Amino acid sequence: MIHTYAAKPTIESDLSVTANLPKTMKHNLRILFLVLTLFGLPVKLLWGQRSLDQRVIGRAVSGEPYGICVVEIPVPNPVSGRVELPLAVRENQGSNNILFPISHDLVIEVAPPSQRQLPQAGGGRLLERVGELFKELSGDESMRLQTVSRRLFFLFRGDEPLRIQIADERRDFGQITLNPEINHPLHTDLMNQWWEGYALQMQSQIESADYPTLVESYLLATLARQNQLQLPSWFIEATSVEEDLVDPLKLIGGVEEVSDTIFKLAARGVDNHSSVRRMKLPDSPKWKPAQDSIRDDSDVSIEPLAYRVPSECFYIRYGSFSNYLWFKDLSEANGGDLSKLVTLRGVERNVSGRVEKQLAFRMTQLSRILGGTLVKDQALIGRDLYLNDGAALGVLFHATNTTVLRASIQAERRKIASEDDEVTLEDIEIDGQSVSLLSHPDGEVRSFLAVDGDYMLVTNSRHLIKRFYEVTRTGETLASTQAFRQARRYMPLAREDTVFAYFSPEMFQGLISPKYMIELRRRLFAKADLVMVQLSRLLLKQEQSGETEVSNDARLDADSESFLSIDELIKQRFLPARFGDRFDRSGVFQVGNRLVDTLRGARGTFIPICDVDVQDVTPEEAEWYEKIATGYLSRFANFDPVMVGVQRKSLDEASDQQQIVIHAEIAPWDPGKYGELANQLGPPTRTVMRFAPDDIVSVQGHVASDWLGPPTHLFAAIKDTNPPDPSRFSGVLRTYFSIKQIPGYLGAWPQPGALDRLPLGLGRGRPIGPGMTKLVGGLYRYNDGQFSVVSFHPDVLQESLPHLAAMDSETTAQARLRIGDLGGSQLRDWVNEQLYQRASESSLSGARYYDLLSRNLPIKAEDAPEVARMILDAKLQCTLGGEYQISPEDSSTWVSSVWGGERPPEDVPNNYQAPFLRWFHGVNARVTQLDQRLVVDLTLNLQ
Repeated sequence: MIHTYAAKPTIESDLSVTANLPKTMKHNLRILFLVLTLFGLPVKLLWGQRSLDQRVIGRAVSGEPYGICVVEIPVPNPVSGRVELPLAVRENQGSNNILFPISHDLVIEVAPPSQRQLPQAGGGRLLERVGELFKELSGDESMRLQTVSRRLFFLFRGDEPLRIQIADERRDFGQITLNPEINHPLHTDLMNQWWEGYALQMQSQIESADYPTLVESYLLATLARQNQLQLPSWFIEATSVEEDLVDPLKLIGGVEEVSDTIFKLAARGVDNHSSVRRMKLPDSPKWKPAQDSIRDDSDVSIEPLAYRVPSECFYIRYGSFSNYLWFKDLSEANGGDLSKLVTLRGVERNVSGRVEKQLAFRMTQLSRILGGTLVKDQALIGRDLYLNDGAALGVLFHATNTTVLRASIQAERRKIASEDDEVTLEDIEIDGQSVSLLSHPDGEVRSFLAVDGDYMLVTNSRHLIKRFYEVTRTGETLASTQAFRQARRYMPLAREDTVFAYFSPEMFQGLISPKYMIELRRRLFAKADLVMVQLSRLLLKQEQSGETEVSNDARLDADSESFLSIDELIKQRFLPARFGDRFDRSGVFQVGNRLVDTLRGARGTFIPICDVDVQDVTPEEAEWYEKIATGYLSRFANFDPVMVGVQRKSLDEASDQQQIVIHAEIAPWDPGKYGELANQLGPPTRTVMRFAPDDIVSVQGHVASDWLGPPTHLFAAIKDTNPPDPSRFSGVLRTYFSIKQIPGYLGAWPQPGALDRLPLGLGRGRPIGPGMTKLVGGLYRYNDGQFSVVSFHPDVLQESLPHLAAMDSETTAQARLRIGDLGGSQLRDWVNEQLYQRASESSLSGARYYDLLSRNLPIKAEDAPEVARMILDAKLQCTLGGEYQISPEDSSTWVSSVWGGERPPEDVPNNYQAPFLRWFHGVNARVTQLDQRLVVDLTLNLQ
């Protein structure tokens, strides 16, 4: 669809370029402009002494709550695809606000070659047509779109003249003046065009973002509500929360995706509020007992520390204080986030630092020295891993000298209390026991210290303290459960794991309990409310002051009643109509300069879910939970425990290379719960494929299916090479040619007949030599009755076949993977390039996020990082390892210090090395599925 609008401005809305001319000449030129535009004739504008080689058309229309302005610069010669340089307002000399600007090219669709009239023969026109058809088939979409003009839309308030400077990254188009007019039909039409472009811009930003897209979602929902516009369908479809909230991996991983979904729902104003009817908390699902696979566990050795852990807790044991220090140092070397070992994220949350601050657990040099003598055993325990919002967790110690260890910890707690007047240290009673509590009103510090004999627990959860004392009396500990004792049989203490992690069935059941799920949903809405109040205050301050920039002090001005009024925010539709009308009677409150939830505390340090009293629910919540419980019971009659052991070994005393050996099990294991893939594996086998020495990546699997027939070994390998760029996979032919470039092969043994069963004899091909055939599409196949191997490269087959063999291994498995040391290989450069491209896109997205803040919120450009930190509750970081800074070429645009320009280089810089490649020196992995166990073994060589 091509949008059009009337391009015949009145005298009040023409483009004023005559500011320095005599009054009489100004009047005559205005009349001339009017006459020419009324007759639809093009007008070339003169900017001082310089002639502009492009026509400029502008229109400003007043309206409520916003007026709309559009400036259009036609492209003299339409170009394929879109213009890369967006238009922007560089200066605004009027008193009006320039709000929510977008640069939106006018693009028309050109009929593809297949839909055009067949050309006359001769002159090479038919061959040209064939070439165009080939481009169409190969997926070249840019040939079908043409940009015919460049447009800049923005909203404004009031009816005073708009004097603005129009420019892009390379060119300044000069200053223009637009006098707003009143034209209701045109206002509606232009608003719809602006909204379409604004929604597309936000969609693009959301899709490329490597951070929570809270600002984008809020602005879309709020502007739609204020201007009575329809939210885009993709935004509404993205708020289907049921699937996200029942995914166990997302739950365990911290529900970041679910949090974004809930925020969209809250911004839209979807009902999550008070209800006249109150219902009791639904019952928990009737989980089936776990299968009893151990008949006699009397000889299983269990560490004493496990007898002090509640059965519903996860359990991460370090075994010794030195192991804890190794893991802590590894985390701190990567900013408190081990995921940085692979690639940088767009946000830096410093979760470990936040947890340490909340638990008041500062590691000093003295504690490093004394820790090994005071601590016999140590573990991290908890009910969940919602680290971004406030997890229920604690550190459990088995002390060698309780008196000295307690005194050392209490001395540090007293020091923290003395350094901050708002932090209090007191003794309280829990379960009849005296417990030390160190706390801050907003929950930033919340640390309970409990002592029972030789055991000490430091936690942020009152409930965990209560359970710590309860299990000592009742004996219902983790160590007493059948599943844990079985885990210790499969992974005994004799392994001496550096880190041993165990996630119990009771923990998973607790995550899916009605209390946990319903409170999780409520706290995500509560977090969304806190963010929306922050954002709405910014926009309301702009409305009240009429200024385009708000200082940091003004943003948090607690003395301004109108600034803080939620009723005013709702009245002006910056917040949904029923905002704050919650069933649990909680709300938004200000403590100092921070917004907190009256029930849960501040973002990032909410009180743990298990500490929240949930008794009554709404009918909607009960129905929602029933769907979740039914869905889980239909697939998971019970949960399987997960156990992981990590060992570290030195490869060479003369170097700093280490080997990390990871052994993970799910036992008992039921393949039927985990989809079709688990049922496609054949029985465990000791048979392994021997590959060619120059195969840098190899994978093999023992599989069984109706198509393949009896259990067959499938295997594949890739030579050291620079594979094609995955981004080039567009269209059928491009995908084919890209795959064809990979020097690798795919094989089967000892049942190679699967290809022979393809229809029309496609798998047999044409014989070209002993055992060698050429198939349709340029694929070569070797078959000697036992091995069947295919490749696009006959030389690869010839070089690899002498090395292929089926051999016996000391270990059993169904699937195996090997990646060699990438140092100095071509594949290393390819991996580095792929990780660079991902990091480059994320880095650019982060800079554009700062641009988005300063162009859509009333803040100065230099204040964008602080505002982003306030909104995201995290620091935005450049994923290329640089620092974001304001561009020296354009004070309204952000760049990274490592770009060397206005955007990241397209090619990988010589000095760039992905974090993953700094330590990775190869991996071997195998997967073994037994009758009641799934075993994964992984060996990593690292720096």
